[in-house]
Parts: sequence; C-alpha cells; structure tokens
Amino acid sequence: MKLKILAIGSVLILTVSNFFVSANTDAGMDTKTTNVVNNIETKNIRVAILGEEPFPILGGSGKWLFPLILNYSWVVGNRSYKFITTPIFDKDIIKGELNTDNYDVLVGPGGSVGDGESITKGFYRLPKVKEWKENIAEFVKDGGGYCGYCGGTALFTEFSKKPTTFLERQYDKSAIGVSCVKSYYKDIAIPILYPFQRLYPDKIGAAWYVFTGPGPIPMETQIYTDNPVFDDFIGNTEFIDWQGGPALVLPDNPDRNVYILARYPIKELSENEFTRIHAWKYTGGFLGIIRGFFNEINFYRNIGKDITLKELLFGSLYYATDWKKTDKLINLNFSNKPCMTAEVYPNENQGRILLTGLHPEFPMSGFGGHIVEAKDTVNNSLHEGLIKWVDRIPWNETPEDEFTYTWWIVRRNVAWAAKIPDNDLPPVYGPSQVSDIYPYTQSSVFTVIGNAEIANGTVSLDLYYRHLSNNASWSCWTLYKTDNDISDGWSWEFNASKASGSGYYQFYSIRHVKYENEELIETAPPGPDAMANVSMD
Repeated sequence: MKLKILAIGSVLILTVSNFFVSANTDAGMDTKTTNVVNNIETKNIRVAILGEEPFPILGGSGKWLFPLILNYSWVVGNRSYKFITTPIFDKDIIKGELNTDNYDVLVGPGGSVGDGESITKGFYRLPKVKEWKENIAEFVKDGGGYCGYCGGTALFTEFSKKPTTFLERQYDKSAIGVSCVKSYYKDIAIPILYPFQRLYPDKIGAAWYVFTGPGPIPMETQIYTDNPVFDDFIGNTEFIDWQGGPALVLPDNPDRNVYILARYPIKELSENEFTRIHAWKYTGGFLGIIRGFFNEINFYRNIGKDITLKELLFGSLYYATDWKKTDKLINLNFSNKPCMTAEVYPNENQGRILLTGLHPEFPMSGFGGHIVEAKDTVNNSLHEGLIKWVDRIPWNETPEDEFTYTWWIVRRNVAWAAKIPDNDLPPVYGPSQVSDIYPYTQSSVFTVIGNAEIANGTVSLDLYYRHLSNNASWSCWTLYKTDNDISDGWSWEFNASKASGSGYYQFYSIRHVKYENEELIETAPPGPDAMANVSMD
C-alpha cells in the first residue's frame, strides 16, 4: 500500500506542476501562409508541437520531430511548401493560442510528452484540464489537423475495452473526444504502480517494452498504398520503429471517412522468438525504492547534472531494485491490427486526424536483430534495463539515409493533415520524385511535374524514363532532360516522338545539389514514381 500511495502521489505532483510551464509560442509564427514570388506560389504550413515534458526521465520524441520538419521545404511544379514549426505548451493552449488563425496542424509526440500528457490529463477534474482538452477539440472541429505518435495517439483515443488499471483509466479519461478511433491494449499498466503486479506481472503488457530498456524495435508493418500518405510507396511492408504504442480499433459504422494506413505484423510479437519477452515482477519492496532514491542521486552526480524535483520523484521508482523474471510471456494480441489510421472530422471544416502507434520520427539505425533479457541480479532496475535489443543490421545505404529512413512518413503525415493536395505531398524516396500524371492516357506532348526538397546549394533535377511497347519488355532507364532552373518551378515538356513513340512510359527524377566543393547526387528509387500511356494515333 505504501508503494502505491507513493507512486500515485508522485504522479499527482507532476500533474499539477504541468500547468505552470509555458513558453512564448509567437516566435517564428507566420500567419501569412501563402505568397507568390517569381511565379512560385509559396505556402507556409504552421505546425505546433506539444512541448510539455511531464516525465523528463523517459524523454520524448519531440526532440526528433523538430529537426525532421523544422523549416523543411519542397517545390512541386510551381508550388513551394515550407513547415514553420513551433512548440506549444499547456498554458498557451489554455489561453486559446491553439487556433486555425495561428496553426494548421498540431503534433502530439510520443515518449514522455504524449504518454505523460495522457496520464496527467486523465485527471480530468483538475483545474484547467477540461479547458485544455476542449481547446484542442475545437481546433480540430474548426478544420485544424492533428498527427499523433504513440503517446500522442493515446492522448486522442478512448480505450476499446473497459479500463481496469490506473494507466488504462488515465488514458481513457484523457481522450480529446474528436476521434472515432480507439486504442487497443490487451493489458497495460505502469510497472511498480500496478498494485497486483507481483501476482499478475504479465498484466503490465506493452508497457514492458517502454520501461524495461530495449529501445525502439524495427517492426515490419503492413502498408496500404490506396491512400495519399503511402500511394507513392513501392511495396507492401515497411520497417517502422515501435516502442509500446497501441493497436487501433475502427468503429463498425463510422460517422466519417476513416482509413487504415498500416497494420501490425500478422505474426504476434509473443510468438516471434526475436521479439517476445517475459514479464518481470518487482520484489524490492519499500527498501528498494529508498535504494532507487539514492541510486538516482548518485547517477546525476556522476554525470555532473543537477536533478529536478520531477526527476527525483519519478526516478525513485525508475531506479528502484530488485526485479525478478517470471516464466510468463507478454501477449499483446496485436496481430494484424491497425497501427496507423487517417480520418476526416465530419463537419464542413473537414479537420484531419492521423494516428499511429509507431515512431516513424525516430532515427533508425538498422533493422532486424532480437531481444536479449537481462540476467537476474539483486541490482536489476528499470533504469539499468531488463531487456535489450541487439544485433541490428545496417541499411545498405548511407548513414544519413539510415538515420532519416522513415522521416518521409512524418512529413507526408503532417502535410496530409494540413490539407496539402494529395499529389503535392513530400517525396517518398530521397529528396525528389515525379508527381503522378493525370490523365493517365496522354497524347504525344505533355507536361511532367517534378517534386524536390529545397537545398542550400545549386539544385537541378533530372527526368529519367523507360518505355514499354506491345509484346516487348521495358527499355533501360534513359535520361530525358535536366531542369536547371528552379525559379519557375520543376517541370519538363515530354515529347514522346523524341523519346520512344507510343506505348507505356514510367518516370523518376534524380536531384543534384552542387555546393562549393562537392556535389550530392540522389540515389535512384527502387521503382518508378509515375507512369503514363501515350497514344500518338
């Protein structure tokens, strides 16, 4: 009982303290969203990212979201787009600064930001919590977009079953109330907060993958390409990092358009020898928490960093010893369930909501590998880690490509939520691509539109094509022409009579960036970006 009271008391203190943190969100805000310069129509996409850190020890994914979309810009034909990114804090939202006059999209990160907000905002009777939630809901109802990642998804979704643990109740109560999608966990509870975890440690469920230290797990998710976010993706699966996020449940009879963008693997994690883990139980008692208190103080002293009250209160639990491994496996029951959805709020403003239990914003360092569980010692703690992910296999690309491997997903998520036209979303493979060609059947001469990320150097864009005639095979890829002038946008007048005549054509682009001492050339994509059928009759 002492353990439960101490833990819940810590969360309450953290909750109340959340509403006294604020920042000036006016810095960098740009309310003039559209401008025309040198025949280029420029649109600024104003993105607010939740900036609270209720649980700083766990860290949040906001630190990755900022660099991957901060000032990211791209040009499609003669249209230019740029993300203007700003942190927004609880006090600012309560003051009403989150509105469609100031922002186009709100992003809810994972980690301690989203998860912490979901836990703390579950105390819905606390002053200002109701107003905070209502202001976010009004933003979506007024036409604003929302992208939630892991904990940021939990913040927007009710539970699909009756909540039975403290964590489930907090997540369920935190729901903003504008999404028709619900979160699914067979079981989930916070280790050491769960009052019966000594008897039922497996009921902690997916939280073991968050609290016990394996880091993100590269999960081969099933991708659906019949939607704008993934319609330029080639293939049926993609590795995306996962770290304890929920599965998603769609209603049988939704009141709006709602789409499944991705699903978890068909093979259940607990049945996969590389990803299954055992439940652990805490056996250190109150004395273990006292040891954790001093362990945390010593840790911060050794790294030469001052410790905050938040970190000290929560860290006493996080650093507590001792934990014992049980013979019970964690069964998530996520097999084939949705892990990414998109929906449009059912009113005239058509606000868009994109939710995912995954972490495409994380920098990926490889795929594959497997979980190794810690040896059973008296010093085991959540801080030291009870499980580890080892033997990752590097991607066969450059280190930069590995680091940013799934960042394109987030950029397309945010652009879609901001209502950017489907054919103008950021590129999928590398920094450029050819936009889809409409209509599919063309005459001899037609315009091909390029889509390329803006760079600081001198940029040019190559157009490549290959041809297929009846009863033949595809020709080799051939350079058609290079566009060296971005001042009027990216496009080529394609003349089939100067290429291979009638037949089927596929296209892709290659971006070149020349700096003072080097030139960077984009790697060719794994397949075509666009295609057309040319009839010269």
